[in-house]
Amino acid sequence: MIIYNLIRAIRFLWVLPFLLFLTNCRQPVIPTEEDLAGYGWTLYETGKYQEAREWFYDAVAKDSSYADGYNGIGWCFGKLRQADSAAVYFHISQTKPFDSYDTPDLDLDLYAGLTFAYSGMHIDSLVREYSTYVLADRPELGPWYFSHDQKINHLDVRLELALADFNMGYFTSCRDNLQSIYNDTYYQSFPANIVKALTMNVETLAGRAELAQTLQSLQQTLKNI
Repeated sequence: MIIYNLIRAIRFLWVLPFLLFLTNCRQPVIPTEEDLAGYGWTLYETGKYQEAREWFYDAVAKDSSYADGYNGIGWCFGKLRQADSAAVYFHISQTKPFDSYDTPDLDLDLYAGLTFAYSGMHIDSLVREYSTYVLADRPELGPWYFSHDQKINHLDVRLELALADFNMGYFTSCRDNLQSIYNDTYYQSFPANIVKALTMNVETLAGRAELAQTLQSLQQTLKNI
């Protein structure tokens, strides 16, 4: 009898971890704010901006201090052509702490988002302010690009800066920024892209007209790279 009870006890101990595993498997899975925002970015990357925005809303409802959730809402509003709402959420995100390991470029994503938002709102002075943060030299990291849409990058930000320069009458600065695009290594990595040396006299009406044409040409080019 003693041996029989001992065998039963050993069998129970062997089965116990499996029973615990089954018990744990039945526990409900509760998504974190990172999970909710992560699926939001997945939807964003497939062009489902309204659906993505709802998941970001859920993320910040779960944790009102989650900066990347507000960032996601801002980018969704931007894609939905609601620049004023985008700017609101980008600014909210700036007030929240963020993990530089999980979202290392969040600050630049926000500055870029604000650049595009204020361009859409035609507030050129703020376009010039926020774009300069994105375009600051980062020798160790390289130029900024948006990790959730790599067709959006530092060249688009510089183009917005050049457009704001033009609108505000800073024609020399506009020309210099357009030249920076032509000189950019990433821009030149596309063989079809035309490289120019801009020499127009921006003090003349003819020179400014040529500058405007160059702006339009580069806008079209950057849409395709």
